[in-house]
Amino acid sequence: MRRRSLLKYTLATGVAGIGQNTLADQLLAGRNLKFVVGYPAGGVADFIARTCTEGLNGLVGAYTTVENKPGAAGNIAMDTVIKAGPDAGVFGAFSNLQITLNPLVPQFAMKNVDPMQDLIPVAAMADLILMLSVSTQFGVKTLDQFLAKAKELGPNVKMGLAGIGTPHHMAALLLQKNAGLDMTLVPYKGGPPMIADAAGGHLDAVITTLPVGGPMVQAGKMNWIAVVPPTSIPSLPGVPNLSSVLKGENIPTGNTVFAPAGTSPRVIAELSDAIRKLITSPAVNSKLRANGLEPTDVARSELHSRLKDEAAYMKDFLSKVKIDFST
Repeated sequence: MRRRSLLKYTLATGVAGIGQNTLADQLLAGRNLKFVVGYPAGGVADFIARTCTEGLNGLVGAYTTVENKPGAAGNIAMDTVIKAGPDAGVFGAFSNLQITLNPLVPQFAMKNVDPMQDLIPVAAMADLILMLSVSTQFGVKTLDQFLAKAKELGPNVKMGLAGIGTPHHMAALLLQKNAGLDMTLVPYKGGPPMIADAAGGHLDAVITTLPVGGPMVQAGKMNWIAVVPPTSIPSLPGVPNLSSVLKGENIPTGNTVFAPAGTSPRVIAELSDAIRKLITSPAVNSKLRANGLEPTDVARSELHSRLKDEAAYMKDFLSKVKIDFST
């Protein structure tokens, strides 16, 4: 079977029920696409990227890989994508905060790089639903008990961070500010090593996600205390959210696919449409929700304004808190 016929067959059989354009209209068929993630394999950012792109082969005939380049608050990954240029088939699967927060923090800002100008948002993927979890060795089972003990012990309470500058970190700062806490924040290079230490009792609390913290909760080594955003988790009906504690504030937790500036508008449109079809498909949508994530189907025309709004919020937020780089 010739290659074009084979690709047509793959498209026809691999994504039944999702829909696709004809190969004659596609620019991605047969291409190798790389999605770069700024955090380690096994973490939630990695999970989102793989879940939201692995169906592209069947949908548009593109062969995808995910490459993890952790470090420097996601800047190593961003630098990789920007330097790859518009024709290399290299895209970023980034936390929005890499775009909206990093330029505002001198320790994070990249020299001669403006992510809002050097990267083009292609498609939203999912928002994190952050969770407050405690080690069972900390001896609390409810949110009220946690807040009371954290206020009593102050800096003696150690809260793990899945990286400096992450949504988890910003949520911890927001919790400290609005609940009047003074915990010691302990940064890690990603969620998995942080959770391992929390499960062993080396940390008292963490801000994490269901796919990262869930196994340790199921093993009886950690407890869910609260959902951070103003929502609820159907599988955890007894766990409250932090809406009243955070006084209505919430940290942006979106994850988006970005392309290097200069990428063909047709390529961006095709990739955007394909990812949106995947995210809204029952299989991918259910997989994201089952792992405590909120699929985000946002029109491509709205992505840039969404990022601008988040950047404005983060600028105001950073005027009220301090990021400690000494820990």
